[in-house]
Formats: sequence, structure tokens, C-alpha cells
Amino acid sequence: MKSFWSLFIFLLFWSPIMGDNSGENNSVYSSIAGLLKLLEMEEIFITNIKAYTNKLTEKVKNLQAYIDSVDYEFQQSFEDREKYVGNPINAFSLVRRTHEDLPKWHNYSQQIVGIEELFALEEIIAKVPDNKDMEYSLGKMHRLEQIYDLEAIELARGRIQGKQYDFRPSIRDCVALGEHKFKREDYQRASMWFRVAIKHEPEGNVEIKNNILGDPKVNLYTLYAKSMLIFGMIKSNPSMTITEAKKISYEALSKASLADVKSLLNELLSQTDDEIVYEMNVNKTKPSDYEIGCRGQFLRRRNHVCSYNFTITEFLRLAPLKQEVLNLDPYIVIYHNILNDDEIDKLKQHSNDNTAEIVKPIEKRIFQRINELKGLSFLNSDQLIVSKNGPGTQNHIKEYSKGTFLFFLDNVDLGGATVFPKLKISVFPQKGSCLIWYNTPDPRSEPLECPVLQGNKWVIT
Repeated sequence: MKSFWSLFIFLLFWSPIMGDNSGENNSVYSSIAGLLKLLEMEEIFITNIKAYTNKLTEKVKNLQAYIDSVDYEFQQSFEDREKYVGNPINAFSLVRRTHEDLPKWHNYSQQIVGIEELFALEEIIAKVPDNKDMEYSLGKMHRLEQIYDLEAIELARGRIQGKQYDFRPSIRDCVALGEHKFKREDYQRASMWFRVAIKHEPEGNVEIKNNILGDPKVNLYTLYAKSMLIFGMIKSNPSMTITEAKKISYEALSKASLADVKSLLNELLSQTDDEIVYEMNVNKTKPSDYEIGCRGQFLRRRNHVCSYNFTITEFLRLAPLKQEVLNLDPYIVIYHNILNDDEIDKLKQHSNDNTAEIVKPIEKRIFQRINELKGLSFLNSDQLIVSKNGPGTQNHIKEYSKGTFLFFLDNVDLGGATVFPKLKISVFPQKGSCLIWYNTPDPRSEPLECPVLQGNKWVIT
């Protein structure tokens, strides 16, 4: 089967052109708490829509009852109609109905149904995400795809890093993601999202949705062709700039016949998804150490040591803790089972109130354990910082003068590692454990946090 690179050459050389010789601010909906509020907002919106449609249905039912109450046929002949009004009772009834009933039915038909629900919907619409929120959400998705090397085709199938999940992006989701990447000039990922949108399974009530929401396939095929052409030209000619590739591809498409463009698209879409993915990833840019670490692809270190610590304090001699020394210089260690499930549950429940009495005893016990682990002392002003991160977000670690203690309150399904790129060390959240490193001028000890890919990440620093 032809590769799609040959199709770029086919279009460019066959079309008339060759014959002419001529950054990130957090959104209010970036946190798990914000997303939960947004989910609740959507649920309330749907509840009000249901109540509104029920009242509309009731009104339609009542108006239909009026129609049914009229006891003569509209499609009668002139003779039948003349006979009808010739009856004195019918004549009187007609005058009375049109005098008394019609104005009342008219008044009823003009009444606004479900006014309370309409006001509620207005209040909800005033709180929906704005353009800034949407751009931030698109940016988070883009970052996740880059860091974790996620393929649009796999995401469209509900798969993340080989794991199957119960989700499917809609065709409008796919188009929005493709358009965002197109604007960012990431034509490889843009083309794949456009391809997924084109091949998307038909959704229910398509005509109704398109009439209200707009047709997502408008310009979709053109965007797909443009993104594939631009990416193909740059890949086959790395010295070509994006500006040059855009100019050539746009001119080629504008001068090519409709039949030529359809031929190109048919050839591209006839290839299997796996073939397209393989060809587009040939000679792919090497990932950074940070990206490799976030993906959990660092090789296991030979000097990795697991043992029980029972030498520093009297407490540890009685109840030694399992430790893993991840690096000796600079020193990085993780202790397991520092926090129990009951403590973790209480810290989560009161994460927004560090002054709660139930939190203070736990906080005191945690500080005592730190002292026992490393012989450090804390001032009364020291305080635990509990934070929670969902998909696409990460912590920004606050470094303390001596060292940083990062407690994990939960496991994370995918992502969320703490990475030391220069040391090639990745530490993924393990419930109840504590990661410790010393803050030194040595740049190798500088950690970076990876965004959560699936699930939630609870930590204490």
C-alpha cells in the first residue's frame, strides 16, 4: 500500500502549483474540586432542562386537548360547513367559543412555561467555563499527550498506556483537540485528531445536534488535508520552515482540483490506523529525561538498596521502617507505611481545615515520625500542606531549608511521578509512604513533578 509520504509528492507534483514555476495560568476548573463543581453544574442544568421539558410537554398536552374539544371537521365541504352554522345551537356555540374561549387559549399559549427553570438555566450559563478556561483545558490535554506520548487513536478507543477505560471522546471533542493543535502548529497530533473525527462512529440524533450545535465536519476534511501535507513536507525536508510548508500546502490545495483532493483523502483514509501511526513516528524526536521519567522508562538503578531502618532512634529500634535508598549522593530515600489508612482518611476529610482539632494530633504524630526518621526538629509555625491533583495537573513542590518530605496519601492509577531527571530517578505515589530528599545547590537533587494522567494524587509536603 502507498505510504502517505508518496501521496504528498503525488499532490504537490500533480497539482498546478508545480507547473507555475513561480504559557499557563490555572483555570478555576483545573482542580478536582473545580471539576466536581462543574460536573454538579452540568447535572443541575440537565435537571432544570428536564423540568422545563416536562412543563412544555404538559402545555402541548393541554393545547392538544383544546384542539380535540372542537367537535367539527376542518376538512368538511362548503355544503357541510354551511349546514353546520345553519344549526342555531352550533351558531351560538361558535360565537361564544370565539368570544370567550379563543382569547383565553391565546393568553395561555403566550404564557412563558417553566420561567423558574429558565432563570435557573441563565444563572448556570453565567458560571460556565469561559474561553480562558477552555484554552487552559486544551493546554492540559496537549501537555499530557506530549509528556506521555499519547496517541489520538488510542485515546479515541478509550485506551491510556495500554489500559482500557470506559470513555470515548465525542466527535466535537476530537475536532476541538485537533483545532487546538493545528493552531499550535503541532500538525502531527492535529492530523491524527482530525482523522479520528472523520472516522468517528455516527452519534445519535445527529441532525438535531448539528442544527443546534453546528456541524463539526464543516472544514474538517480540509483541515485534515492541510495538517497532513504540512507535517509530511517538514518530515521529508527537515530544513523547511513551518511557514514555507504552510504556504506551499495551502497553495497546492487551493489550485488542486476537487477530484485530486478527494483522491488524496481517500488514499490517506484507506490506510489502517496502525500504518499511519507507524509512518508518522519514524525518526521521532527523542523524549527528554523528564518525559522518560514521567513514563516510568528509566532503567532500574544497580545501587538501589532496600532495608529496614532501626539505627537512628530508640523508636526505630523497636519498630523499624522499610526504606529504599534511591540515591546516595545526593541522598534520596523513600520510607514505606509511614501513615496508616485511618490517618490518611482523616487528613483527606479535613484537607481544607488544617486547624481542625482532629488534624492537630495527626500533624503532631507526623512531625514526631519525621524527627525520629532524620533527627530534625520543627518549629510550632511549621504546618503540613495537604494538596490534591487530578488529571493534567501537578504539584509545585515547596523546598524547605534542610529537606523536603513528600507524603503520599493515595496510589495514582497513571502518572503523577516525582522525577529527578538528572539522576534518572522516578518515584510514583505509593499510599502511606514518604519520599525524602535534601535541598542542596547540587542541580541533580532538583525534582520535577509529572502531571496526573488517570486518577487523583493526594500528597502532604
